[in-house]
Amino acid sequence: MAVTKTTTEAAPQCPFSGQAAAGATGCPFSAQKSAALPVPSHRCDPAALQDELKIPEVPPLSDNQKAIITATVPILAEHGLAITSHFYKNMILAHPELKDVFSISSQELGHQPQALAAAVYAYAANINDLTPLLPTVDRIAHKHTSLHITPEQYGIVGKHLIQSIVDILGDAVTPEIGDAWYNGYWNLAHVFIDREKAIYSEAVQAGGWEGWRSFKVVKRVKESEEITSFYLKPADGSPKPLPKFNPGQYTAVSMHVPALGHKQARQYSLSDAPNGDYYRISVKREDGVRVPTPSNPTVPAHPGWMSNLLHKDLQVGSLIDVASPYGDFFHLPDPAKPTSPLVLLSAGVGQTPLMSILNSEIAASCKRPITYVTVAKNQEAHAWKDYLKQVSVEHKNVLSKVFYSAPGWGSWAWGDYDLKGRMNLDLIKDDLYLNDNTTQYFLCGPAQFMVSQSKVLQGMGVDEKRIHFELFEAGELPVPAT
Repeated sequence: MAVTKTTTEAAPQCPFSGQAAAGATGCPFSAQKSAALPVPSHRCDPAALQDELKIPEVPPLSDNQKAIITATVPILAEHGLAITSHFYKNMILAHPELKDVFSISSQELGHQPQALAAAVYAYAANINDLTPLLPTVDRIAHKHTSLHITPEQYGIVGKHLIQSIVDILGDAVTPEIGDAWYNGYWNLAHVFIDREKAIYSEAVQAGGWEGWRSFKVVKRVKESEEITSFYLKPADGSPKPLPKFNPGQYTAVSMHVPALGHKQARQYSLSDAPNGDYYRISVKREDGVRVPTPSNPTVPAHPGWMSNLLHKDLQVGSLIDVASPYGDFFHLPDPAKPTSPLVLLSAGVGQTPLMSILNSEIAASCKRPITYVTVAKNQEAHAWKDYLKQVSVEHKNVLSKVFYSAPGWGSWAWGDYDLKGRMNLDLIKDDLYLNDNTTQYFLCGPAQFMVSQSKVLQGMGVDEKRIHFELFEAGELPVPAT
């Protein structure tokens, strides 16, 4: 994947002043080069900023600009969160329509600013070789397409991100630094824009759609005390089969949240095998997360906005906007290895994409050995409890192993679980096909669960290339050793 763009249009404008570029790199700051710090006049009036919907072409970063960006890494480590928090606040104020796109919960908890700060830091730290970042770029691009992010929105982000760097760092942002980061941002933005254009095209060619499509709830099933499944079909009643997806992928859904006064969108794994008839999502009701408020530390936790709205209001007959399936976490069997074992490890609602993988194998009458391992708090929290028992009885190639961290009375007698405590792979070594170097391992659950179980598997001799999981924590972003 290319990470640079060749100039094919007129020189771009400065993101701060809207002036025509004085230098080849597209920012008039370069015309003010001086050994001394610039005077504050380079911090232009935001009202004079360029047309933020314009997508400029920029040349590749020069070696000098890469060196400048690398030199700013320590500054980003110290001030990155302040920059991104300032960025989100100002961008949402200027563009309230983006509230429909960004998760309010992630904003309130600070997760989104933290993740962006880590991404900016990782980009700067890897500026001389972006190869380690490309898998993460692809993963984020899939997330963006599910939310229908457009190229024009990169202009909005670029304007407010670079302005926030200037606002927070002040006169430390010399003309050379402003110039380098302007070029750096747009080089990376073009990588995302190009990749997302390709993903949109692939989805449409596969029978999907770009943007949102209205679906109707045709069935809902309570899988546990916390998780409910929603069966969705196109609201227009089209007889055309739904496009296939790869088992493990997700879709995004969007609904108006009355308490917020605007829409919110969330991604949920598709939890059943592709069938052309319906999509199924299985949603955990989030009871609430405490928002840290230093001025009022006793502020009560609020329930998850979307999950509770879906559980409460999304009944049979309800309409909801749905995106095409996306995601780079999935399992496609290798036809050349029809008997390669498959091990699926999940915690809690992490079962959802793995249930899609399991059901796809069953629907295809695959005979490969499958070990399905999950951990839940107890029988009330254990989704698909009876279904898994049935599957393991009817399909001799499927073995189910269940851990309960806090089992309730009677659950052992009913055969609801096999082992007590947190998932401990040492206790089920013989069921993990560790001696077969074609075995594929798929993990899904909280970040700490996936990271720890991956390390356990590697400690047992499993090549990390055969361990698959989707991690969206800041710590996922690779940075070079220093």
